[in-house]
Amino acid sequence: MAYDIFLKIDGIDGESMDDKHKNEIEVLSWRWNIHQESTMHAGSGLGSGKVSVTNLDFDHYIDRASPNLFKY
Repeated sequence: MAYDIFLKIDGIDGESMDDKHKNEIEVLSWRWNIHQESTMHAGSGLGSGKVSVTNLDFDHYIDRASPNLFKY
């Protein structure tokens, strides 16, 4: 299933030409990494250990937003 995804960051303009999302960043794909630690000796099965949320990564075309995104 295809989705149109746009990202709006204060102070960073993209080049989207979509009528509802002018000057926003057009997202091509995204990933959100979540890890749950567990060992053979700790916890009691599923759900043991705390969840660690890491980076939210996204891909977009190189555009005028790119130089400002590189700063982060």
